[in-house]
Amino acid sequence: MKNLKIMVLALFLSLINLSCQEDFNPKTDFIERYVLTSYVDLDYDNYKTTTVYATISKIYDVNGLDPSQNKINPYISWANICCYYRGDTYYLEQDTLKISKDTLIPPTFKYDTIQVFYKARIRYIFPNYSISIKAVMPDGKVLSASTQLLEGLQLGFSYNFDRGFTTRINRFLFGNVFTISWGSISGHLFFPQLLIPYQKLNDYTWYYKEVPCTYVKNNGQYEPVYPSYMSHDSISYDYSAIDSAMAQVSHSENFDNFRNEIIFQMVELDGPLSKYYESIHGSIDSYSISLDQSVYSNVSGGLGIFGSKRKLTKYWSLDRNYMVLFLQKK
Repeated sequence: MKNLKIMVLALFLSLINLSCQEDFNPKTDFIERYVLTSYVDLDYDNYKTTTVYATISKIYDVNGLDPSQNKINPYISWANICCYYRGDTYYLEQDTLKISKDTLIPPTFKYDTIQVFYKARIRYIFPNYSISIKAVMPDGKVLSASTQLLEGLQLGFSYNFDRGFTTRINRFLFGNVFTISWGSISGHLFFPQLLIPYQKLNDYTWYYKEVPCTYVKNNGQYEPVYPSYMSHDSISYDYSAIDSAMAQVSHSENFDNFRNEIIFQMVELDGPLSKYYESIHGSIDSYSISLDQSVYSNVSGGLGIFGSKRKLTKYWSLDRNYMVLFLQKK
């Protein structure tokens, strides 16, 4: 659950370093520039928790052609950053994040163990309004961008599970797959997950098993197929795949109990973030991009991205008889 919360920030942090290919010389036209990476983390269900996050970094040059040799942290402290929304100004405060092996920001982060970023909270934020950001660097250079906030989406379901989630339904009437739809928006990317929460013995931590959409046979073995990012408006899960995931959890090492619910969550990226995500998918490694690859930017005065994202979540209580089926097979 926590991983999805910081997913987009992790993607942004890969923009700052540059690499090269054998037949391309990046030294000829190198220009030192600032990079603003920022997004609005929307929560339309709780207007008080909408947060704007940002990082500032500088593109650097290195001796030779190996960017991993750089030892200078390119992230910028003490920039003056503010957002403008519906006539009000919100100043982003500098904060720090401790980098560890368990975080996604990013797993091969090679500079200080403390990461500088900026954030601000905005109250009473609404869909489709314009929001802009301005960042003044310590040397006086200015970066700016604007975007339109995501509009509201409604989830639809092929079966409502009014008495609790179960795969024991009338398949003749309702089919063999559970479909979740949300209405496609052109140019937006969606990252869906269906999750089963559970606990292990003598462990108060909640763990989450992702449910595959289906299983496919490969070389005589059945392999799970998990959803990736998508631009269309629905996703379907085989009921048999849900049963298989429940069984795997109940038979896993030190399994204790289910949390009596199943969760669907989906992260939506707006147009600018979606274009940025797709443009960096050709990255050579986790901290480099190819200079001859066009990376999307909507920032004036430098490089970077400013957009909005949000997470939609739906909870179903597990049907007790359905859950007991797997508890009996422990």
